[in-house]
Amino acid sequence: MRRAGILFFFGAVACASLPRSTDDEAVAGDQRDQPVRIALATSAREARIGGVGAWVMYNRSTVQRIFRGKATDEVRVEIRSGRLAYTRGEGPIASTRYSGPYIFRSMTPGALLKYDGKRYRGEIHIFATDSGMLIVNRLGMESYLRGVVPLEIGNRRPGEEASVQAQAVAARTYSYVHIAEAGSRAFDMYSTVQDQVYGGADAEKPMADDAIIATKDMVLRYAGKVINTPYHSTCGGSTASVEEVWWRKPSQPYLRPVSDRIPGSNGYYCDPSPRFRWTTIFQRAELKATVEKYLAQYSTGVPSGSIGSITGVRIEGRTPSDRVSAVTFQTSRGNYLIRGDDVRFVLRSPSGTILNNTYFTAEVTPGPNGEVGTLTVKGGGYGHGIGMCQWGAIGRARAGQDYKTILTTYYPGTTVGPID
Repeated sequence: MRRAGILFFFGAVACASLPRSTDDEAVAGDQRDQPVRIALATSAREARIGGVGAWVMYNRSTVQRIFRGKATDEVRVEIRSGRLAYTRGEGPIASTRYSGPYIFRSMTPGALLKYDGKRYRGEIHIFATDSGMLIVNRLGMESYLRGVVPLEIGNRRPGEEASVQAQAVAARTYSYVHIAEAGSRAFDMYSTVQDQVYGGADAEKPMADDAIIATKDMVLRYAGKVINTPYHSTCGGSTASVEEVWWRKPSQPYLRPVSDRIPGSNGYYCDPSPRFRWTTIFQRAELKATVEKYLAQYSTGVPSGSIGSITGVRIEGRTPSDRVSAVTFQTSRGNYLIRGDDVRFVLRSPSGTILNNTYFTAEVTPGPNGEVGTLTVKGGGYGHGIGMCQWGAIGRARAGQDYKTILTTYYPGTTVGPID
């Protein structure tokens, strides 16, 4: 997860109000575990579904069984003329009287399903949409976190357990907030950086599993309410407030700058990060190409076609955490102001990768005819910089801080406690 906020899927989902199964034991392994629905794909044209053991395919609800499969069986689902269709094996796709949604469930509680070769706990739901197929993994919250935490915090070594526990609580808290805000949508979160990166059962790791068990049901609250908990890879020295980066969003009292400096030293908890400090250089042609491609998405009044020559790149002030508050791109056809995190989305690499962070300085080397010849960006950190710094959490864990201390440091004024 690299940015906060709900990103809605604007497809017309058939049976979006499909009731959740009452058999949570088969989904979560524990009837008390909160179910969560994760979008694995939003516009798929084909899906191959099977299981590690015996499994069942249902239509619309679990009272209409279509097929009972073995571990060696596989069903291929496609979208045809706006309707779902399926076949078993490699034969031609068959039309079917079963219009969907399709629901796949393991016959054994806790056993795994397969979607396109990857293993998942819980159920797989497939909906027809106006852009293809929506494929949703429905499972228990704690099982979901097993596929999230290792991908978000990485493979950690002994002595860093507290950082993994902090990640588990932050990811769980984020999930509860987004479940509450999903509304009538057929899923709660994406499986990508649009929410939290989720890899299913194949992503699970022992240390993350232990951290999830150790922090079971624990969430962060501010003034008694469960909060949104953005987090990022590396703050570079200090985290940021919301208004410094996501300047269109309202500020939050628990999301404000927190120094990552190690007391009594010139070091920082997050300085082991490979992107604690970095340099990115844009040559004249690269700079013109990326600014011309992305500028109009983040600034008003940009002319169609060429923006002309880029004659200057000027930083327009700094925020309380020393990030760039805005940048003006000076061109032969006008000057254009870009604010906050939008700067990262304009200054992309030739491959389209956004700039690491807004904590940077910029140096311009003149080129021919008054153009910018080279733009050298020297910065620190990776990600938006709001909330928990993951590399900082790792450094704090190495220094002996427990997960509650880590969390309440990065989210000032919060408390850690059970969801119920």
